[in-house]
Amino acid sequence: MNMQQPKVVLHDVREVDDAAGTHYETVLTGKQIIDLIDTDVLKFEGNIRPDWQKNTMSAKTKRKVNNWAAELLEGNGVIGNLSIRLNPDAADTDYEIEDDALALFSGYFDTGIDSQSRITAIQKASDNITTMNPHGVHLYDRRFAVRIWLANDTDAPRIGRSFNNDGDKVNESAAKSAYQEDFTTDDLVNRLVRGSQHLGTNNVELLSNSVSASSAKLVAFNTLSKAFEDHWSDLPFNEQARTDQVDFLIKFWDALVRVRPEFGRVTTDVRKNLRGSSVAGSALSVHGVIAIAAAIWATSTKDLSVLDHLKDPATTGNGATVDYFSYNNPDWQKIGVLVSSVTSGGIAKLTLRTSFQTRKAAADSMLAKVGLKP
Repeated sequence: MNMQQPKVVLHDVREVDDAAGTHYETVLTGKQIIDLIDTDVLKFEGNIRPDWQKNTMSAKTKRKVNNWAAELLEGNGVIGNLSIRLNPDAADTDYEIEDDALALFSGYFDTGIDSQSRITAIQKASDNITTMNPHGVHLYDRRFAVRIWLANDTDAPRIGRSFNNDGDKVNESAAKSAYQEDFTTDDLVNRLVRGSQHLGTNNVELLSNSVSASSAKLVAFNTLSKAFEDHWSDLPFNEQARTDQVDFLIKFWDALVRVRPEFGRVTTDVRKNLRGSSVAGSALSVHGVIAIAAAIWATSTKDLSVLDHLKDPATTGNGATVDYFSYNNPDWQKIGVLVSSVTSGGIAKLTLRTSFQTRKAAADSMLAKVGLKP
């Protein structure tokens, strides 16, 4: 009888204590990870994330995986520790650990704990080196830290839940304001915020994704970031192009505040009074402002005087005139930006409705207001 040979041997594995059990850690190269996938020794199974349970990537997950793959091939992708799982209770699992080596004779590893998105990105990068980045073959030599969890089908979901739910993730405003890649929309936002006398850290919330109702601040960094992602498509390609764009944006904000002071620094009382009575200064209006900035930048004249139209009044159904941004302007209800609601005390009121559709509706309305049709 021939001696059974292992399907794979992972060397230099070290014991770690975690989740009330003993598990292992090692280092695998990109080539070793791809080989595990190609030979079905590592399978994409058991992950608790909805996308992977349905085996269909959402647009958000697909974008995340694609970005990771591109960054891996550029050599600057941040992957962190990967997790793979071996189910010791499965009938077909046969392995032994001796002399700091794990030999797997039957069974397979899976992604039942975590890391399926990141491992998918490694596979995608490998599959698309020729088309995405022919110089990215260094991926195969890159060393990845890998945790090998010995967890059965009862423990794996418990550990996976802890990975995804325990602890507080750094919010996007804090993360994006702390670091930005050069020549990106977040890079432009950071330079605008820190360069404009009307914004700055005193008027833009950097540590939260929203502004407190009691704060005098205009907007959260993440709101500006998303507005630029949605509307600013002309990314700078070098330092001079970036300087030109930032200079324009600072001048744009100067001109905006001269026409609509609500988008600058105001007192806490003024800001509180604006909330609940005016669309100006809301997150929706900030999306509209950036849409206008992008539209003006795209013109040959870059004429900022069109902003003057933002102070032109609107007309109500009975012919009366009201401030364009006022809740009394019926157009905001017509396009769904304002909706009727009832407080717990039974009082009817108008509230802002924030969604992709209303952000677009507000931006389209503001573009039309200044004569720049969407």
